[in-house]
Amino acid sequence: MTIEKFSMNNARRVLGFLLGAAVFLSAGCSEKDGKQAEIKQNVANVTQSATETKEQRVKQRAMEHMNALIAQDWEKAYTYLPPATRKLKPMPVYANRMKSGAILRKTASVKDVECEEKICTVTIDLSYIYIGAVEAMRGRETQSLLKEKWIFSQGDWWLAEK
Repeated sequence: MTIEKFSMNNARRVLGFLLGAAVFLSAGCSEKDGKQAEIKQNVANVTQSATETKEQRVKQRAMEHMNALIAQDWEKAYTYLPPATRKLKPMPVYANRMKSGAILRKTASVKDVECEEKICTVTIDLSYIYIGAVEAMRGRETQSLLKEKWIFSQGDWWLAEK
């Protein structure tokens, strides 16, 4: 009986080892089959929240960006641009462009967010006062719908500037 018990334990160990090796090897094969990018994407999506959809995340970021623009907090608004854009366009350049704009944003609300896999279109209801060069229009408060594109990159959503 002792020999049978010993053989059964060895058989279980060998079986466990083989099963573990098979799982390990199949994981390696899946990377070779091009599934590595899919795994990375799934990990990035988990970094959002388990209950937060991409539409909710984009809506939140779009509203935070608009609130920064309304407050004329150019440094904060700048942080919503993609990292690659920020490498090419320094913050002072962005701030100068924003300061010289023809509108003064008053209020904003996100009306709609439509997402594909890595691109979302955000519709914002924006109220602003025109402060540009056309004197006949200067000082007039206007309401309009603004469409923005947001892109998914490096684990988060970023405003794609035109």
